[in-house]
Amino acid sequence: MKTIMPLAAAVLCSTLVLTGCNKAQSSINATAATEVAVPVEISVAKNGAISSSYRTTTTLTARAEAEVMAKSSGLVQKILVEEGDQVQAGQLLAVLENERQRHQLAKERAELGRLSSELTRMSEMHQRQLVSADLYEKLKWQVAAMQAAVELAELNLRETEIRAPIAGVVARRYVKAGQLISQLTPNSLFHLVSETELEAVVHLPEQQVLQAQAGQQAVLSFAGVPEVRAAVSRVAPVVDASSGTVRTTLLIDNSARQLKAGMFSQVEIKFDTRDNALLVPKRALLTLDNLPGVLVLDAESRIVRRPVTLGYTADNVVEIISGVEAGEQVVVAGHAALKEQSLVKVVSEREF
Repeated sequence: MKTIMPLAAAVLCSTLVLTGCNKAQSSINATAATEVAVPVEISVAKNGAISSSYRTTTTLTARAEAEVMAKSSGLVQKILVEEGDQVQAGQLLAVLENERQRHQLAKERAELGRLSSELTRMSEMHQRQLVSADLYEKLKWQVAAMQAAVELAELNLRETEIRAPIAGVVARRYVKAGQLISQLTPNSLFHLVSETELEAVVHLPEQQVLQAQAGQQAVLSFAGVPEVRAAVSRVAPVVDASSGTVRTTLLIDNSARQLKAGMFSQVEIKFDTRDNALLVPKRALLTLDNLPGVLVLDAESRIVRRPVTLGYTADNVVEIISGVEAGEQVVVAGHAALKEQSLVKVVSEREF
């Protein structure tokens, strides 16, 4: 009887130990069987066009503009244009009082006529050797001098007419009828601006110098105005040492006159375009060991961390040179809860 009691106690202990082990193993198996898939949003890597570009802001300026000055003194007699009027090169804008100039021109012409008649008469006498050659030559000089005086008088009269030096629009009219204009204190009478072609100056960082060249395309964006195409007209041959930038001028065709000088614009200069680049959204990018990378889904919907080599970058997409293949799924939302080999569940696919 005493021998049976210790044996029964040993059997009972063994049974309890085995039962506890079986429960622990069942718990582990249940945990493995109930692994929770993390919800993520993905995009599919695909081929498309992307450009290397530079974005900045600028202000439009007129390609040609002029301050119209008077070359003569006098009272403003007539004003023929107003602000906003389109004018052609050489068009009459205003007239100064010119009575004195007209009388002076008439006087000079009369004197030239008298001397010309006398020269004609003396020329006949000179051919007959009735007058000396010296007297004849002096009269010829007098006629030439008077001809120059007439031309000067004609110039003085023309200068009382204020004409447009360029074709454009009257941006400002400073002068008023009856105002006294003086050559001693010249002031601008009109400000003319050519609207058919505008310019925009941007300052590129010197890192972009090798990419920028004349003829490249640019896109200008305005508030309340559709996007406008432009072209790089010229790139300065030197770098501004104080700012480390290169002055680059864009030329804008404004034949429709929808743009105005002084307008503020956002500008994107496109240096190069790749039509068949492999693209993923910028949101897919992560930093893996201080290098760019993405999280890719494998065939079992598990996460694989991939380092990538980047190419051109645009607004919301980036070019992948290596590390991802076309058609692979990359995570664009839900990164925080993921690690290598995490099981995921795709809840949506984002187009880009």
